[in-house]
Amino acid sequence: MSNKQFLALPYGKDDFPLLREGNCYFVDKTPYLKTVFTDQSAVLLFTRPRRFGKTLLISMFDSFLKINPEKPFDNSKQLELFKGTKILEDKEFCDKFMGQCPVITITLKKVEGTNFKEFYESFASAVYDVTLRYSYLKNSNKLDKSDKEELEHLTTKDYLLNIENQQTVKDALRTLSRLLYKEYGRRAILLIDEYDVPLVAASYRDRVNKVLYKNRPDFVADCHEKMVALMKGFFDLLKTTPGDEGAISKAVITGCLKVAKNSLFTGVNNFKVNTVLATNKDLTGIIGFTKDETYKFLKDYELENFSEKVKEHYDGYKFYDKEMFCPWDVVNFIKKNFELKQQGLLTKIRADNYWLGTTSDKSLYDYLGYLTDSDNKKMQDLVDGKSISFKLNESMNYDTLSEHNSDDFWSLLLHTGYLTVDWEKTDEAEFSKDGKTNKEVFARIPNLEILGCFNNNIKERFSNVVKKDNLALNIANALLEGNVDFVQNKLGPLLRSFVSVRDTATKAPHENYYHGFLNSIFTNCKDSLGEYHSNYESGDGYADITFNNLGGTKACVIEIKICKEKESRAKKANEAIEQILEKHYADAIFEDENITSVNAIGMAFSGKNCFITCKKLK
Repeated sequence: MSNKQFLALPYGKDDFPLLREGNCYFVDKTPYLKTVFTDQSAVLLFTRPRRFGKTLLISMFDSFLKINPEKPFDNSKQLELFKGTKILEDKEFCDKFMGQCPVITITLKKVEGTNFKEFYESFASAVYDVTLRYSYLKNSNKLDKSDKEELEHLTTKDYLLNIENQQTVKDALRTLSRLLYKEYGRRAILLIDEYDVPLVAASYRDRVNKVLYKNRPDFVADCHEKMVALMKGFFDLLKTTPGDEGAISKAVITGCLKVAKNSLFTGVNNFKVNTVLATNKDLTGIIGFTKDETYKFLKDYELENFSEKVKEHYDGYKFYDKEMFCPWDVVNFIKKNFELKQQGLLTKIRADNYWLGTTSDKSLYDYLGYLTDSDNKKMQDLVDGKSISFKLNESMNYDTLSEHNSDDFWSLLLHTGYLTVDWEKTDEAEFSKDGKTNKEVFARIPNLEILGCFNNNIKERFSNVVKKDNLALNIANALLEGNVDFVQNKLGPLLRSFVSVRDTATKAPHENYYHGFLNSIFTNCKDSLGEYHSNYESGDGYADITFNNLGGTKACVIEIKICKEKESRAKKANEAIEQILEKHYADAIFEDENITSVNAIGMAFSGKNCFITCKKLK
């Protein structure tokens, strides 16, 4: 075991002061402070996938900039908190900004509800968490009586949660910024984290409620509409100009998507958006870990020999000029494997999937039931390691996601981290044209972890469909009875509607794809079957699939064949039957005296088509 002293890992820490005070490992993003706060844009929106470090970035900005109310404009706290970081090398910038700015910081990542009243109360609670920080202004000699009355309302939770006082919540940012200007004589900086979460949640809830209350003609699913109205008023501050009373000096906002149409940002001047497709090299590495940052992190924990494994599983994102890794994955990999490395258990070190279960992109799953044949082909190309093209929607609108537009689906995957831009095929010049819509983009699956997510989600979608009306069990029973017409009629639509559900590597023989396809069906009814085996050693080889009914009286043996373009599927299916007989796959079944019926099933597949034949052996 190494005698080296290691810093604590920043696992689950997105609060900058806690990370630094806990002596945790820190990937130094502080130079971006100068890049962002000397940028001439009044409002800067960063859109990145979840788990890429947006919240920690906002927390770092807040910690660096904000005034200490106990000692205004004294930056000694920041000097200690940022000790050893690169930004302290720029004394001129630090003197101007560090500890010198009134800052209003709010996170909306936990806003949720089942109806608008609950959404409103959750949103108002988030606002209260912010306004309470400024209760010290009640003792200010620079605020008049009316100012303090307004502040009293802002710092009284029951008042804010009363939906009748919705206007006070809408005006909260403007009121706070005005009061802070009176106190410090400086315009406030506004920091908003995960601004679009309430819209995602509200849109999803509307879709759920439409199903729950479909028998109530009087019910209106209006969570999203009302949340947009609420947040439009809340963000109205962004439309002020620096000379206005209560105006802000700058706003930095993070989220996954830029919303459009009924946009919260309509009318905002000097507004800049930095997405995963941005070509501004100064900001491409601001959120997420670069390749160099990742490899240094691994080296600092003596895991540099596993860099290629980490790259294979968690790299692949390309934010224009930079290879990017998801910080959540890198930290989890090190956390899980560091002790194993120290104990010399190198064979146990592995790259797990940490992405599954961490995202809340419910809209994505809604789409999966609406994919067209063309979409399915694209999905198949993706899981085969190819790039696909589509017309990018750079400004998504959550309430129209229910329309299930294909280009919106692929755009959603790109913005949420399931895909990354293939810049070798994408025309960079397209994205330098301001105002141009329907820009064609090429995208691909970034890494093995996300490929696993694709396969898992596709399998889950497939599973939900075959479970419906006991379809899986009906197919199994039909094979036991020799009713191949029924099975063929049911498999045909499934093959045409669903992409790869293979249970092996993407470059596996095509037979493995269809083998996995059938396994995925029967997995959903195994509890209602007797003995079920895949690749079961029997006779002179391995039967593809065998199973019995629950009573153990009927059995079938399935052999799978693949047809080339001009081959007859019927001929191939009969060859499969012959193989079952020649290889004696059913001999072990015949030894069971309880089994009174055995069917040999030959299945021949080509593309999205199949042919099935049956020979009764007993």
